[in-house]
Amino acid sequence: MPRLIFASRLDGWVKRHPAVLKVFFAVEASVVYLFWWMFRALPPERAARLGGWIGSKLGPHVEKNVVMRENLRMAFPDLDAAARDELSRRSWYQLGMVFGEYPHLDEIARGNGEPRIQIIDHCGLENYRSRQRQAVFIGAHLSNWEVMALALARDGVPLLALYAPLQNPRLDELMARARRQLGCTMLARGESMRGLIQQVKRGGSIGLLLDLAVKEGIPVPFFGRDMVTSPTPARMAERYGCDIVPVRTERLGPARFRFTAYPALDYLGAGPDEEARARAVTRQLVALLEGWIRETPEQWLSANRRWDKRLYREYGR
Repeated sequence: MPRLIFASRLDGWVKRHPAVLKVFFAVEASVVYLFWWMFRALPPERAARLGGWIGSKLGPHVEKNVVMRENLRMAFPDLDAAARDELSRRSWYQLGMVFGEYPHLDEIARGNGEPRIQIIDHCGLENYRSRQRQAVFIGAHLSNWEVMALALARDGVPLLALYAPLQNPRLDELMARARRQLGCTMLARGESMRGLIQQVKRGGSIGLLLDLAVKEGIPVPFFGRDMVTSPTPARMAERYGCDIVPVRTERLGPARFRFTAYPALDYLGAGPDEEARARAVTRQLVALLEGWIRETPEQWLSANRRWDKRLYREYGR
């Protein structure tokens, strides 16, 4: 089913009238391109601040805000309505900063007299740079999540990063051009596992964000409710001997980040068979990411569905 970004309530109508889909996609792309070139004309820090301001003003009024508020209500049930409103506003500010930074990923990687990305290495990245070991690097949609791949690739790690393609082909191409600044190979989620297998057999590593629901996976608790999660990290570790390395990106300011690579996960002996081990490892990883999100909830991309639609209906949809 086609998905519109700014008018998601029209998804069903567009499905019944596919001839107008290209028109809606063109309008969406025109709006995004306008902001894109405006941000590109500014220095990275100013683009991030402007993007944050625009996000905080427009975000609470778009339909995606309903999903964000539902996610925040389910993830943080102890917050009252006023606190959720404030957290939603700060989340839109953060998301706007990310959009403002997209045209400047190459400049963020190069720095401006001083590094814009601080890299803290607790896992021995040299082992992965030299292809002595292979890893599945696991992160979440925190701060600017593209910095995970950017930091690893610019540090010399041969990386293949998975991404979620957009249905709007014009916007998907725009994002593809932006991600070419990352310096790594990209592979769309849902494509053949062959690309991942070939990557590790060549001595390379994989990057994956694990805090999004997938169509086929393992249900594991995420903020107390099952989220269908990809078992790919556990399966790659089990079958091909990859390390599982959690990585975290934290925002220090506009266009400035701290990237931390933690020690590889000890997953051996986590269960009696491969399926049990995959479930145990995936639960462990998702619990780790949940802890990071709780520390900086405003930096979490909370505008996408994480749980079964029935849960959202129970919460008022």
